[in-house]
Amino acid sequence: MAELPLALVVDDTDIHRSLIKMTLGAKGYRVLAATDGQEGLALCKQQTFSLVFSDFEMPNMNGAEFLRAVKRLPTYKDVPVVILSTLEGNDVKERVMALGAFHYIVKPFNQAKLDELFKRLA
Repeated sequence: MAELPLALVVDDTDIHRSLIKMTLGAKGYRVLAATDGQEGLALCKQQTFSLVFSDFEMPNMNGAEFLRAVKRLPTYKDVPVVILSTLEGNDVKERVMALGAFHYIVKPFNQAKLDELFKRLA
């Protein structure tokens, strides 16, 4: 039996981490989680994830800093990184997309937004 793909969730809010982990689990992913960008980056250096979800506003290393650092890792050049944020302005979305984000989702998100994202990933 093939091993399930591995995803990473980086978010400082317990409820958001749990919701995304449950969604990814239902989509057939094994999931690890980190509470900030520094912890997430350390996990990315230890193993390769096939999908990464990251909050934008976090302590220690925010989502933009995390995204920039992850995309510098050779094994993450083509790995989709989805940024989640409560910020709705186009300036943040444009900034993270320019840094290499695959998608930007505004919180609170719903199942329809996540289903749309997974159609793009397929």
